[in-house]
Amino acid sequence: MKNSVNLNTAEHQPLALSILVDAKDHPLGIFLPLEEWPKLRADINPENPLYKLMANLTFIPFHEMSLEEQSLVLEEKVRDAQMTNLEKGSFISYRNELCTSPDLFINEYGDRKELVSVDAKTGKITLIKLLE
Repeated sequence: MKNSVNLNTAEHQPLALSILVDAKDHPLGIFLPLEEWPKLRADINPENPLYKLMANLTFIPFHEMSLEEQSLVLEEKVRDAQMTNLEKGSFISYRNELCTSPDLFINEYGDRKELVSVDAKTGKITLIKLLE
């Protein structure tokens, strides 16, 4: 008695779900492995009951996530906070290939970027070069 269609074949890759059928090949439902949910998530309306169910079933508390998963979750929130700070006149500080010594940083404001030197002892910031 056949009770499923195996979609884990070359013509059905990437695997997302399997269709459960009865002995007469009438569809009964679907089987959706939890690890396949990310492949379908973007195509399902968040108000759909299936979406809500799968979101609950695949929810991982933040403290149980890997560092990589935590970084992905926080990335958008950090970016939003940085943009809010820029709009309020603050700056974002980071290092890139222009920072050739430990005291050099890029300070990015809403309207410009500066290469600056920071004195580790005093905290004094000295403008080295206006970048934009």
